[in-house]
Amino acid sequence: MDHYEYSELLKTLTIKMDNITGVIQPQAIEQRLSNIELLENDQDFWNDAAHAAEIQKEKTRLERKLDKYHRTANALVEAQEFYAMAQEEKDDETLSALFADAAALEGLVESMEIAVLLSGEHDSNHAIVTIHPGAGGTESQDWASMLLRMYKRWAERHDFSVEVLDYQSGEEAGIKDATILIKGENVYGYLKVENGIHRLVRISPFDSNAKRHTSFCSVMVSPEIDDDLQSALLSRFDGQLRT
Repeated sequence: MDHYEYSELLKTLTIKMDNITGVIQPQAIEQRLSNIELLENDQDFWNDAAHAAEIQKEKTRLERKLDKYHRTANALVEAQEFYAMAQEEKDDETLSALFADAAALEGLVESMEIAVLLSGEHDSNHAIVTIHPGAGGTESQDWASMLLRMYKRWAERHDFSVEVLDYQSGEEAGIKDATILIKGENVYGYLKVENGIHRLVRISPFDSNAKRHTSFCSVMVSPEIDDDLQSALLSRFDGQLRT
């Protein structure tokens, strides 16, 4: 990377951060967090356990978003300042370090862009993924195992953890059912588009006549709900039933 490329990169990242700032409105987030703090100081606030749990979850989500925003914005400002000083002082060592860190800086801003896109109510949650083969016996069961491996490898590439909640092997190959929990930031936001029916058309490795087969699998992705929130919601629901 040379001076021109780095300078253009900083311009591009600055425009992106300006757009991000306009979308997430950090001042509005700070104001909302201040309002939540006032609510928490009101003793009556804790009387409704379900509502309090929901607000606490919102608070955690907003704090994480704001922290990520400030870390990204500060990193960009520091890079701009160091670059200006290094140019003025002709500090080749600092310039080389900045050029070497350019990809990481760009990745940080892109990660912030994704966080802005994944701003749904449960997008920041962990995800529970259930895979169930359709009709087709071994063919569909093998397709289900391929999907399971795909999700596991995707999680590994993103440094997410995977916990197997349920697993039933197929009689000949593949799986009859599988449910996994993938833990990480924004996992549900990434994977919610996987909900639905997945189809595979291929020459079957299980057919001696080498005929083309079509296999189907259903994939259900749901957000993991915090235990405290879940308990609070159940408590409120139970209270409604009693009344």
